[in-house]
Amino acid sequence: MTYVLPRAAIVLIGWTITCAVIHSVSAHVGATAFYIAAICWALAGIICFGYLHNLRNELREPRS
Repeated sequence: MTYVLPRAAIVLIGWTITCAVIHSVSAHVGATAFYIAAICWALAGIICFGYLHNLRNELREPRS
């Protein structure tokens, strides 16, 4: 749990900033744009932090 919470907070902050920018550009944006932004941030977070987790595991366990 200590691994997931800080990363989830980073993704949530990024999504919030993205939604604020979308809303500031146009106040008449539909909810679909915010859902798409949430899905993109979730996928990017999973891919990025999963990759970093794999790299960290490879550094801990050297292969012979």
